[in-house]
Amino acid sequence: MQKQKQKSVAKKRGLYIALALALFVGAPVLGAILVQNFTQWDVVVDTPPINKVAGADAAASDYLTVNLGGTITNDDSSVDGGTDTLLSHEEISFTCFAGDRTYYTDVIQLDNTAAEDWDVTLTIEDDLNSGPALGTAAETNFSAGDADIWLVATDTDSSVSISELPNPANLAGTTNWGADYIQLEVVAGTLSALDSTISVGTVPTGENRQLGLVVDCGSNMLDGEVGMFRLTVAASPN
Repeated sequence: MQKQKQKSVAKKRGLYIALALALFVGAPVLGAILVQNFTQWDVVVDTPPINKVAGADAAASDYLTVNLGGTITNDDSSVDGGTDTLLSHEEISFTCFAGDRTYYTDVIQLDNTAAEDWDVTLTIEDDLNSGPALGTAAETNFSAGDADIWLVATDTDSSVSISELPNPANLAGTTNWGADYIQLEVVAGTLSALDSTISVGTVPTGENRQLGLVVDCGSNMLDGEVGMFRLTVAASPN
C-alpha cells in the first residue's frame, strides 16, 4: 500500500513538472536582457577645406558675375518637419554671344586651405532644395537654337591666373588644363547634359585649381533667353 502511494506521488510530481515545462515553453516571453554601452559624440566646427574664390574674369567684365555670399536651405522642413539649415550657395551668371565662341578662363578658383590634400569632383545634379540639375521650365526656357557649354578645370596650381585657353577638342594637348570636362548641349532649345561629372583630381594643401568655361552659342540662339544648370563641388581627404 505504501509503495502504491509513493508511486502515485511520484507520478503526480512528474505530471506537475511536465505541465510546468509546457507552460514555460508555450507562454510568451515576459522579460528580456538589455545591455547598454555609452559613447560621446563631439561636434567640431571648422572652415571648409575647399573654398571657392572669384576668378579674375568676374572682375574684368559685366558679362560674368560671381556671387559667393549666397545661401540655400537644406530643405529639412519638408523631410521630417525640422527647421531648415542654411548652407553656402554660390551663384554664377555668364553670357554667351550668338554665333560666337566665348572663353571664360578664370571663373572661380578652388582653394585648398586645409592641412591635408583633398580630392575634388564636380557634378551636374539636383541641389538639396529640390532644384533640378538643368533648371525648372522657368529657369531654362530656350525656345530655339543650339549651343555647347564645356566646364573645365586646371590640373596645375593656379594661385596665379592661367591665361592658356582650354581647347575642348584637345584638352590633353594643353599644358595646364585637365583632359576631362563637363559638357552641356542645347539642341533646338532643349538643354541636356552629355557629360555631367569630372574629377578635378587631388588638390594639394595650399594649392588652387582654376575653373573655366567654353561656350559655343549658335547663331540661331535668341537674345534675352536664359538657361541654368546646377553644379556640386564635392571633396574628400586624399
